[in-house]
Parts: sequence; structure tokens; C-alpha cells
Amino acid sequence: MVRLKRRGWKKSWGYLKMDRADKSYMSNTTYRTNKESDSGKTKIFAVTGNPVLHSRSPDIFNAAFSLLSIDAVYTRFAASRVEEILAGVSDIGLSGFNVTSPFKEEIVPFLDNIDEAAQRVGAVNTIIVKNSRLHGFNTDIKGVKNTFSFNGVKTEGKRVLVLGAGGAAKSAVCALLSEGADVIIVNRTFEKARAISGDLGCKVTKMESIDKTLEHTDILISCLSSAERIIKPDSLKEGMVILDANYSVPTALVKDGKERGCTIIDGREWLLFQGMAAFRYFTGAEPPMESMREAVYKGNKSTRKNIALIGFMGTGKSTIARGITELTAMPCVDIDVLIEQKNGLSITGIFESKGEQAFRQMERKEIAGIGNLSKTIISCGGGAILSGENRDMLRKSSIVIWLWANVDTILERVGNDNGRPLLRNLREKSDVKSMLDERIPLYAQASDMLVNTDGLGPDEIVRKIYEETDKLLKN
Repeated sequence: MVRLKRRGWKKSWGYLKMDRADKSYMSNTTYRTNKESDSGKTKIFAVTGNPVLHSRSPDIFNAAFSLLSIDAVYTRFAASRVEEILAGVSDIGLSGFNVTSPFKEEIVPFLDNIDEAAQRVGAVNTIIVKNSRLHGFNTDIKGVKNTFSFNGVKTEGKRVLVLGAGGAAKSAVCALLSEGADVIIVNRTFEKARAISGDLGCKVTKMESIDKTLEHTDILISCLSSAERIIKPDSLKEGMVILDANYSVPTALVKDGKERGCTIIDGREWLLFQGMAAFRYFTGAEPPMESMREAVYKGNKSTRKNIALIGFMGTGKSTIARGITELTAMPCVDIDVLIEQKNGLSITGIFESKGEQAFRQMERKEIAGIGNLSKTIISCGGGAILSGENRDMLRKSSIVIWLWANVDTILERVGNDNGRPLLRNLREKSDVKSMLDERIPLYAQASDMLVNTDGLGPDEIVRKIYEETDKLLKN
């Protein structure tokens, strides 16, 4: 792992001042939705996981919101620990969120209640925030059922082999058992598979026996995150139905299955149908299936070759931009610095002599020029997202990362920074909070991914962004 030098960085941010995994902390946490806050009517939703930038969920939800004129936006929330998720949900005021690997099971103990399906498998993938409480649901089970049904595959009486032992695998087992299938589970760690067998009532086999088991298998469901070859190609027989939940990259299983004459059900089908069920929980409206289907299957080859950092003052944009540059050798452009250099004035000087409107025009001009950049880290000012033109250009040219910090952290980091002109007009903590709340929907709208920087050192944030974006930038 490349270690980042601290030279030239601001002082270390430190780490969480309390153990956010402590249930006593969680029991005293008040979760607010955007409807309950001062940030207006726009509701914010997200999918959280590790990794998460590959997720197509924002595509399908935002398409549905747009078609039905629902005032809501959906983004991604990168996290390394459940505690990061819970803190962000509370501070940002998410109205709901989806959960993907590896948090479907880990997050359960922190929820106020979960539905019957989630209780049975011990995993959730959909959470709504209502009346300051977290309500968990499992829509993966319904997603599996509807995937096979819609694609004309009868599962009753069929022999099904499920690979994996996580939340998705348990949901698949539960779904197929309820449809009358003969289900067998297999996992590299046999004890995990045997535990699921005991809890749900399916059969279990060892990994070394998988080839023999496949001789009599009608349907194979893979819930593994790896795209590498797990099953020998000659163990797959013509006519076998294969569903691989890993839709982010072409997997060896799907490739081998096609060559062996298997019937392949695209993993995005599962994503679509579980998402439709989640949409009902989030909005109470009937999901527009065709619009969501079109979005999930739309070409996803990104031509964006920059990383743009957005977020409120004090969230560490300049610091993290320099850190990514040090790690990757990609050049770094700071929009505020460019404006200062071209005008021979500090940002404060520009505000005082020319006014905020003039500064915003300069900002729009500089951001309009980033479309000509490639493989560049771009640090944007906290108010850059106030312009729709800026948001559109950022999304068009860059992978946009929203850095988040709560009000207390922001004030601790910026202190009495006289170089921040807007801070001079914010007399109270409540003033800072009001401005932040007003901008939250705009940050969400512009972003591809959110990172909660509270309690994290710069090294960890830089590494997280690098790991999420590296593959996309290399494509």
C-alpha cells in the first residue's frame, strides 16, 4: 500500500470521538429525513456498499423519479464500516437507502425493526427512515422470484444450486424454497453453508463435491462477488439456467455458460426487480418498469476521465485532491486557485471588490473549461454546485465525488478562517447548518458517489476514492 506523506497537509482530522458501533450511541441518534429538515422537499436516497461505484441503482431510480416527477435524487454512498453509513444517514437526512455487499447482514442489529422476510434470512437490502426510526426490508427475495417468473423459468420441483453464503445467497435460497424448489447451497467455507442449511431448511454440499452436484442441477445461482472461474466449464450442461448476481463485470461463469449452451438470465434482472420493490417502499408509487428496465440496460461505458471533488467548505476537497495526485501522479486543478491566479486577488478579495455574483461567473467559466481535461483531479469550491451549468459539466466530464462532513466537524476544521468569505456572514452554528442543508440536494444531484469524511484520516479517504475509481479511469 502506498503511504501518503503528510507534508503540506492540514493537521490530521483525528478519528471518531466515540464508538459509533456502541448501541447506546445508536439508541440516542435521531435520524431525520429531508422532509423533516429545512432543506426543502427534495428527498435523498442512496445505495451503500463496498465497493459501490459500479452500482446501476442510481440509473434506475433517477429515471423513475424523473418520469413520475418525484422530487427526489438517488446517489451512491461508499463506506468501509456500518458506522460510517449510520452517521451519514443521520447527518445528511437520507429518506431511505439500499444496502449491498458486504453490509446486508452487518447492518441488521442497528435497525429499529425489520420485515418478516428480512428476519428469516437475517439480511436487509432496503431501509426507509420514518419518524426518526430505521425500518429494514428484504426485497431481494421478491426480486429473485420475479426474475425467474418474468423470464419464463419455472422453479417448482427444480433442483437449484446456490453459490455463496452472504445476504444475497440466503435471499435466493429463501425465495426458491418458497417456490417449491429443491435447493442446495455451497460455499468455500462449509460451516457458513451448513449454518444456512440449518436455518432455512435447504440442503448443503461441500465445494469439492460441486461437479457431481451439478450433474443433476437445473438452475445455478451465483451470489459471489468474484468474476473468476469457480466452476469448471465442462461441469455446465446445455439447457442449465444460470443467474449470476454479479452484473458489474463479465464473469467467467456467464462466459462459460454461454459457450456450453446454458440459458443465461442477466444479473441486472435481479437488480431491476428488487429495485422495483424498493421503489414502492421509498415512494408508495407504482414503479415504471419499462423506464427502469431501459435505464438498467443502457450502455454504461464511461467516457469520463477526471475525478471532481465537491462538498461544503471544510470537507477536505483540496487536501484530498492533493492526496490523490500524490498517489496516482494525476495532475490536480483547484478551481478557486485558478480564479485567484487569473485575477491577482484572493477569493475574499474578489468577493469584497467584485461581489459573489462576479465570482460565480468566473467559477462557471473555469468549470466550463474542464471538459478539455483528461486524467485530472479537480477540486471545486463549496458553492460550485449552485449552478446547474456547473453540475451538468461536472457530471459530463468527471466522476464526481461528494465529500461530506457534519456541521461540528466543518466548524472544527475551518475555525475562524478569514479566507472563506461566506463564513464571515454565518454568525451561528445554525446558520452554517441552514446553508449546508440547502445545498445537500444539489450535492446529491451532482454526485456519482458520496464519502463521509467524519472521523477518517486523509489517507483512508484517498485510498477509498482510488479503489473505487481506478478501474473506471483505466477503461
